[in-house]
Amino acid sequence: MLKRKFERQIARLERAGNNDFLLILTGGPASFATHELHQLLRRLRVQAQQLRRMRGLMFRIGLAIPFFMFLACAASLVSWRGLVSIFLAFIPACLLVLALAQIYIGKNFSCLDRTKRLRCIIQQELERRRNS
Repeated sequence: MLKRKFERQIARLERAGNNDFLLILTGGPASFATHELHQLLRRLRVQAQQLRRMRGLMFRIGLAIPFFMFLACAASLVSWRGLVSIFLAFIPACLLVLALAQIYIGKNFSCLDRTKRLRCIIQQELERRRNS
């Protein structure tokens, strides 16, 4: 049991070591080359754009839930029982997709909640290197 705990800790540290953004937040940008810092800024912009697209998609999926509820009520009023169950089945499916998307965002975009801070740290380091 103790060995497994150490292995999990080592795996967690390796994942943190492979995350450049987390390395900048913990150790600072001084250990990165200038071209790497420029690449990290570009990567930060691309990931922020991907996150915006993903959140927009999640918003549309969340917006579809009341629409499916309305369609289920309308189908119920017309006595189309097959459509009622289909529309009602879409609601938990949408919730499941939203939960999975949130988990995906949490795992793959964990440092993007500190985007402004990261961008500021990188830009300050690039400005310091330009002036020296």
